[in-house]
Amino acid sequence: MNTTEFKGVEITWFGHASFKLKGNAGIVYIDPYVIPDSAEAADVIVMTHEHADHCAVENAGKIMKTSTVIITTQGCARRCSGDVRVIKAGDSVEIGGIKVEAVEAYNKAKPFHPRGLGVGVVVSINDVRIYHAGDTDFIPEMSDVKADVALLPAGGHYTMDVREAAEAALAIKPSVVIPMHYNYIPQTSADPELFRKLVAEKDESIEVRILEP
Repeated sequence: MNTTEFKGVEITWFGHASFKLKGNAGIVYIDPYVIPDSAEAADVIVMTHEHADHCAVENAGKIMKTSTVIITTQGCARRCSGDVRVIKAGDSVEIGGIKVEAVEAYNKAKPFHPRGLGVGVVVSINDVRIYHAGDTDFIPEMSDVKADVALLPAGGHYTMDVREAAEAALAIKPSVVIPMHYNYIPQTSADPELFRKLVAEKDESIEVRILEP
């Protein structure tokens, strides 16, 4: 199963960091590096940073319609066309009934994602707040994120590993957490069941949902 539902919002994981959020307010894709051939058209496309496995411009073109808005960072925006809104941490954009708030995302010691390169986002749709952390380590700013659902990278090497992702879930305290960014590209092998176990040991009120793309 690659789709789950939370308070009227469908959350679909296609693999890696690629998600579709679908609610009454519209359809949002995040980091559409992985999308099916039958993908529905987007109202909003969010790309969290300029790396090719997130700033997937060709795939974004496949799901765009005339009114689609792209929300992304400066580095990715340079490669995009159409209605493009540039964001950095602290910014927010509202498109109809969809709101996208940008938050910090960075590596603390790794060289891949310095502060300012990318963002995480909190997407509000149908009054549900869904946090997509982007490519990041467990960072102090996560304690300030308010979200009903958290989508957290867990593959290690480029991002948090399973143990750090569990710490992040405990800091954010969402109702539901979904691991992502693992077992798709090299050097991101992870066991999602270990993630479930680590979260449950510390806070059984957080529901871990493991999707299968």
